[in-house]
Amino acid sequence: MTELLLFTQETCGACATQREKNKGIEDEFPDVKFREVDIQKDLETAEEYGVRKTPTTLVYANGEQTAEFIGIVDRDDLEAAIENANQQSTGLVQRLANIVHG
Repeated sequence: MTELLLFTQETCGACATQREKNKGIEDEFPDVKFREVDIQKDLETAEEYGVRKTPTTLVYANGEQTAEFIGIVDRDDLEAAIENANQQSTGLVQRLANIVHG
């Protein structure tokens, strides 16, 4: 499974820019779990992921971090990171299926 986490805070102008760049991306990747975390409201999650600056975007495939962007990330770079994570995610599923089925 592929997951994208965007760490923001309400008073962050760059975060608003990143949200705008991300607009509609969920529609392009319906199988990806998208989550936004406001570090002022959920400091515990920010600390768990080691996030200190906003915006920070993390991409995960099957629980393994595959990309990290600190600051504003270009939409093309973000889409490429998601596609890469999706490939890693499906690759793992295929390898497990091959192991199970011999």
